[in-house]
Amino acid sequence: MNYKTIILLTLFITLISYTIYEKYPTTNVQNQNTFVVGTASGYAPFVSINASGDYEGFDIDVAHALAKNIGKTLVIKDLGSMTALFMALEQGTIDAIIWGISITQERLKKVAMIHYQGETTKSFPLIFWKEIPNNVTTINDMKNMTVCVEPTSSQDSVLRKYPFITIVPTERVDDALLNLQYGKVDAAFVEPAIAKKFQRKFPDIKILNVSLAPEDQVFGIGIVIKKNNTVLITQVQEAVNQLAAIIKEYEQKWNIE
Repeated sequence: MNYKTIILLTLFITLISYTIYEKYPTTNVQNQNTFVVGTASGYAPFVSINASGDYEGFDIDVAHALAKNIGKTLVIKDLGSMTALFMALEQGTIDAIIWGISITQERLKKVAMIHYQGETTKSFPLIFWKEIPNNVTTINDMKNMTVCVEPTSSQDSVLRKYPFITIVPTERVDDALLNLQYGKVDAAFVEPAIAKKFQRKFPDIKILNVSLAPEDQVFGIGIVIKKNNTVLITQVQEAVNQLAAIIKEYEQKWNIE
């Protein structure tokens, strides 16, 4: 077969392939039949791994209920951190994030967020171990102090408005608690529900609430979906509406406030 024949044959195959693609566009079977949810363990009571090695928690129960309601098989992807979760959503390797993600004005500019739990939050807790320093009555008194926070979280965005504070990033909220317990940081900045959970378990934890500017306030927690995935947004919103009573039961089950 000469060079010219090879070129013509290649062009012919390309043309046939393109025609087939146009007539029968490729589809992602997984997207049709599964609900791929990104989350991260080590965030009890929302998501954790039990002694049997299974995922459990408020968000896991919600994810199962949603998948059943929309008629899809649930697939859980544990991606370890918020940064990885949003990257996976952008790349299309997950359909949604369900991980106690706070609804903020800034996030709503980039993604769709379907509210499923919580009320408007006007303050975030700074947590200390055993005592709040005598000279600290507001966050403005934290000059040259170190504070643990989860990167890209709502708390991280707020904390960066105080450049006199040294930020210590930690991908797992339990690691923030360990840093606090062992004196590696002065405080940690966390979600209100997490602060209450820690305080119930460890009475030595003390809380200083930091008031939020209107643009930093949180409007509950939401299921995160790409804005252009309009079909899934509609399905999940309808499912959340139908499952409202069940979600309330899950709140009581997992002591979510």
